[in-house]
Amino acid sequence: MVESDCTIGVIQLNTNFPRPIGDIGNPKTFPFQSIIKKLDLASVADVVSTEVISGNRLVEMINVACDLESQGCDLITTSCGFLGPVQTEVQRHLKVPFLSTSLLLLPFLRRLYPNRGDIGVLTFDARALRPHHFVDHEMSDLEILGLETDTELYRVISNDESELHTETALNEVVDRAQQLVNERGVRCIIFECTNLSPYKATVRAETGIAVFDLVDLVSFHINALKGE
Repeated sequence: MVESDCTIGVIQLNTNFPRPIGDIGNPKTFPFQSIIKKLDLASVADVVSTEVISGNRLVEMINVACDLESQGCDLITTSCGFLGPVQTEVQRHLKVPFLSTSLLLLPFLRRLYPNRGDIGVLTFDARALRPHHFVDHEMSDLEILGLETDTELYRVISNDESELHTETALNEVVDRAQQLVNERGVRCIIFECTNLSPYKATVRAETGIAVFDLVDLVSFHINALKGE
């Protein structure tokens, strides 16, 4: 990534749990400015759901996105991969690009990894993922694995706890990624959950395969817009 005079806006859920560097909700993650604005209404439980966010929660999200655009942001993104279903509606109110989820990468990755089962999705909660979370893209050919079974990271985020044992979280994420590679044979992984990103470099090193997340997608666009 190159340094630039770009500014991104991050719509954050109403959460207070720790966000280590690498998390899209940490302003030190990018080499350019980010403005992080927290929602009042939408919690993790509201968004990590089989249902699509709607009503006052959706209205607030649109208003926050428009406010970030008015502050000069070149791109708006979110802090949760489960927000794919709002992509079209939020983008409709903006002139700048809106990236709701890393799962927007799927059409591109399917060209590079075309076989069934090539692409793994590491998600916060596999039980809640539905086709609409994939922004109208097919999900049946994906290998999907979640953190929802007895993990530090899932507990801390679900309960919005103030402390996170990062080494434990790292080991959990690496373990899940290795399951996708060694047991299911995936050739690349997408992190649906933005809170997995601090552990991306280690997962890449331990698995030896490509790992993609929303930070990559944001950086790709910003480098194309204002990189040298």
